[in-house]
Amino acid sequence: MGISEDRGDGMDRCKEISIRREVLLEGYAGILVRFLDYFEKEHINPETAVGDSNVFLFLQAVEICQNLIHMDSMEELLAAEGQFRLLRRTANRLNGYPVDAPV
Repeated sequence: MGISEDRGDGMDRCKEISIRREVLLEGYAGILVRFLDYFEKEHINPETAVGDSNVFLFLQAVEICQNLIHMDSMEELLAAEGQFRLLRRTANRLNGYPVDAPV
């Protein structure tokens, strides 16, 4: 394997990480909207309902979304994808959508 092939693999890896990060950012934005829709429907203020478990999950999603920009490894992104799936299921369930519905 030559140097140019090594560089290409590295560029492909960076591109894959960048694309995954962008897809996750869009997905997390959808999750945040689903949580906010639920809070509005149920008259829950996420700033004051500190003990609410759904607010806790919402804040987790916010934190992950903020941290996504700084995730540079595939391992970090895979962990964020796993958390995304769990949070999506919860946000969908709260709003009466099928748990695996896209956001």
